[in-house]
Amino acid sequence: MRDNTNILMIVTWVVLLSSASILLNDIREFDFNQFKEFQSWAKSANKNESWFTSKNSIQWSYYFISACLFLCRAYLIYGFSYFLSILKEVENGNYFSINIIKYFKKLGSIFIWYTINVLVLRFLLASIGKSTFNFFNELKTEFTFLIPAGLAFYILAEIFKRAKEIQEENDLTI
Repeated sequence: MRDNTNILMIVTWVVLLSSASILLNDIREFDFNQFKEFQSWAKSANKNESWFTSKNSIQWSYYFISACLFLCRAYLIYGFSYFLSILKEVENGNYFSINIIKYFKKLGSIFIWYTINVLVLRFLLASIGKSTFNFFNELKTEFTFLIPAGLAFYILAEIFKRAKEIQEENDLTI
């Protein structure tokens, strides 16, 4: 069992590190000149014009939403780190510990909130005209995995909670 957990830990570390490097590369390739353009616009803007309807506000919205998408991806990578915590608990022989139940619930909520937030942000990005958005195409891609995985982690948390209760009852009867 210990060998299997070590293999799973190595795989999890590889996934975490590769995901983090992909995220950092995407951030590096993002057009940060947008911020400089916004600063120069702020100096020369017509003060009588409404900021919310200006072209620069739309560009700034694109910049802000893209930054939020990067944060959401970082949050998902953080969620994957809970797999390491679960594997450590299993390696220590704490199969039905309260920590594993909490980790499964956190993983489920991270997966579901990530999916909801990214769908909303991509919809907003499409509404300002910087991307195309088709709800059903978005659900067919990466999200068909994340929502069921999030729900499965909630179910696993309930199963482990019930198993812990049964284990405690059995320990009292012996």
